[in-house]
Amino acid sequence: MQTLQGLHYAKNERSKFMIDYLGVEYLIKRGILASEAEEEPKPKDFDKKFKPPFFPTWDDLIIWLGAPLAALSFSTISHVAITWGYFYISPDKIAKQIVVWVLFAVFLILYIQLSYHNVMENERLVVFKSGKVIGKRGPGHVLLLPLIHHPKKVDLRERAKEINHEPCITRDRILIQAGFFISWHIDDPVPCLTKVSNIEDSMTLLSTAVLRAAIAEYNMEQALEQRRALNSIIRLRIEQKAADWGVEINNTEIRELQPSDQMMKEIENRFKAGLERDATLTRSDATAQSLRQFLTIGEGMARNPVAMNLKYLDTLEKIGEGASSKYIIPMELFEALREWARAQVNQNTNINNPGNENHRPGQLPPGG
Repeated sequence: MQTLQGLHYAKNERSKFMIDYLGVEYLIKRGILASEAEEEPKPKDFDKKFKPPFFPTWDDLIIWLGAPLAALSFSTISHVAITWGYFYISPDKIAKQIVVWVLFAVFLILYIQLSYHNVMENERLVVFKSGKVIGKRGPGHVLLLPLIHHPKKVDLRERAKEINHEPCITRDRILIQAGFFISWHIDDPVPCLTKVSNIEDSMTLLSTAVLRAAIAEYNMEQALEQRRALNSIIRLRIEQKAADWGVEINNTEIRELQPSDQMMKEIENRFKAGLERDATLTRSDATAQSLRQFLTIGEGMARNPVAMNLKYLDTLEKIGEGASSKYIIPMELFEALREWARAQVNQNTNINNPGNENHRPGQLPPGG
């Protein structure tokens, strides 16, 4: 909270800290998703006030009754003036009186018809007078002043918009196709009519612009991995602008983030290269471990010649079990042949020089 206050993202109002939109976006970018603020309970009004029918106040009812009462007074005066001072009422005067009352009835019917509006639960009437907003009416039966009040009907039902394959460029200049869904409804119909010309087109353009701007702040890998945080930032920015138009955002969702085909192939190649690298490292580690074990065993056998000979004989036995046409000659046979050859050489030397061993120098052999 101190960090947010230092960045002017939080302020104290009524002994409560309030975080603005920039503060929430600051928290989202750092992996902290703030929950929605709970609404303060409104004090209940237990005083049941008697209100006039069809109107919010008694003043509006009196103003609306002014025209019918004036027309009634005019018809009554005309009716009396036609027969005033005559003791005998002729048929033509009676016809004039009937015409006066018929005109009054026609005026009253047209007046009520132009004044009456039946507002449904999902609708509201925004009333203009002399080009200025004087309030909103509904739902239910509403009576307005004809030719003075100009009502505009606004639909409050939820609306949904889906953006398909919107081209966006990431921070590392990679083109991706984004799919986005947004649902919203009009919470306050007054700014919806006074601050924007076409609310549906404006919401579509706003969602598209915010989507592009938010993705442009992320790398491609970050956008793919942090879709939840990206979606929260997009919703926060749309809510910040849509609140000025009287619009409340119900849901936002990033449906897809699809890179181009060339980029997908490059990602696939990177993935395969990563798998091959991991496999190579695994094999290298296994080979190094086997070599360490072999050297350890070799050192142990070098200290114990009996174990070395047993291992050698066991290896010869396993080699002999194989179905091969090759002949295996043990090393001991070569050693035996070497000893035999050496013995033969010594024997031949003794035969060729018999006097070297039996006779000493200076003596003659037997027989002269």
